Amino acid sequence: MSPAVSIVKCRTYHDEEVIRGLRQSIHLIGGMEAFVKRGDRVLLKPNLLIGKTPEKAVTTHPSIVKGVIEIVREAEGVPFIGDSPAIGSTAKVAEKAEIAEIARSMDCPIVEFNRLVLAREVKGNVFKNIEIDQAVLEADVIINLPKWKTHTQMLLTLGVKNLFGCVSGAKKALWHMKAGEDRKLFAQVLVDIYQIVRPSLTILDGIIGMEGNGPSSGHPIPLGLILASPDALSLDQIVCDLVSIPRRSLMTNQVALEHGLGRDAIEVVGEKVENAKVPDFHFPNLSRTDWNLPGFIKKAIKNALTSKPAIREDLCKNCHQCAEICPPKALTPKGKSLVFDYRRCIRCFCCLEVCPEGAVSIKSGWAIRVKDKAKGIGIRQ
Repeated sequence: MSPAVSIVKCRTYHDEEVIRGLRQSIHLIGGMEAFVKRGDRVLLKPNLLIGKTPEKAVTTHPSIVKGVIEIVREAEGVPFIGDSPAIGSTAKVAEKAEIAEIARSMDCPIVEFNRLVLAREVKGNVFKNIEIDQAVLEADVIINLPKWKTHTQMLLTLGVKNLFGCVSGAKKALWHMKAGEDRKLFAQVLVDIYQIVRPSLTILDGIIGMEGNGPSSGHPIPLGLILASPDALSLDQIVCDLVSIPRRSLMTNQVALEHGLGRDAIEVVGEKVENAKVPDFHFPNLSRTDWNLPGFIKKAIKNALTSKPAIREDLCKNCHQCAEICPPKALTPKGKSLVFDYRRCIRCFCCLEVCPEGAVSIKSGWAIRVKDKAKGIGIRQ
């Protein structure tokens, strides 16, 4: 099977337009019958990060999930939906994201990822004890349904990053702590998980994506695209082409290519890349925390050259979800808000991901602010 990436234009989430876009994108890479056989148990893995309504562009849109259920059943597969949100139950997050309503109306089960098992080792594996949910490993076919979003730690969350949801919410914090501030090491974790899960098909919801401080506090942006591929790594590389950044600037791409997993020559079918490019896409203001420098020098310049999370007291409702998710426990209550211990903070921005009020912002180091002011640039807030 060709590891091609299909690009199809789809401007709205109207059911008729979405199903047409999905059929076309899948047809261009061989049709659903190339991935699903009669009787196959097919896991649909959407992005169910936190409980947000579809118009916030935080989760995979229910129309995408609905269309894929329909097409899987046409191929005589047996679909079910599963994910592990950052915080809260899958059922509650799916309800808020309006995917639960679709699942009920189509009699499609939603499963909680709460049965972790030690997965097999993979070539090039850095962490030898990765646990993946049993429902993932037992599925005959996995269809990965990521949302096109920015990510304050990893730049973008696309096909490969979406598979981090195959690890339960509690274990996610452990992996963040093991990787610490090393973005490349965390990318290795994600690539290792990708090698274990190996989705048969990845379909990217890029009809309305997210720019700015994603994956939960950014801004919806109309992109009008559906991408599909049997190879999530190839799909992620093509998205980099669409937003005009080097493919290796997405750390998961860099790690995968270094391990011989990706390929530079990727066939694109459907729309040409040049006809589907996204102009002026706004990224989060990332900063490096993994310089190859002696520890005492890193410590001295860290606050000047790194971005860090900050609490907006005007928006904070004191729900403490940020403190609950924080891997190094760098947040403590103070009055009507919370304060960060930046000596502990590993800049994973999990707090920003889960805040339901958008009360966690990104504060750039003073040297970055001076540089951006001199250039007359800044992230769209």
